[in-house]
Amino acid sequence: MGAGTDNGKPSGTPVRQGPNDPFPGFYISTTALQDASKQRTDPGRYVDSRTVPYVALPPAVLAPRREGGARLGDFVAVMNLTNDKVASAIVADIGPKDKLGEGSIALAEALGIPSSPRTGGVKSHVAYGVFPRSGDRKPRPVEDISKGGALLLAEFGGAAQLSACSAEAR
Repeated sequence: MGAGTDNGKPSGTPVRQGPNDPFPGFYISTTALQDASKQRTDPGRYVDSRTVPYVALPPAVLAPRREGGARLGDFVAVMNLTNDKVASAIVADIGPKDKLGEGSIALAEALGIPSSPRTGGVKSHVAYGVFPRSGDRKPRPVEDISKGGALLLAEFGGAAQLSACSAEAR
């Protein structure tokens, strides 16, 4: 989403991390999925791209804009079709309306994709299996994401099924 501000609005003043935060002096980076029990100025309120595998979905894919669409916090299975690596993730942010496929640093690393926020990523050969209504609209520990996503992928038919669906879509 961008930098956190003092009033939570784009018109506010960007907030820098304090001396006890993970990166003192750096701006707080926000996500749409948040831990509402923490202050807006606490970096722990937002999902950490370095440690949590997550995706950003375009607004049209997210509910309530689309009946039955995914929600923030839902589970996602992601597969790198180049090396067959699979990772579980959650929906933690809202991406551009015309682009599907933004992922966190942690997700890119899990899939063997270059993970630099500036120069990383790939333009194709990644499959996404989104499981609508599978989450609780809250951030989750990485272990829960891994277990929950793996279970849903297995119920769906596994990595082979995800790969097959991707091949059909091409």
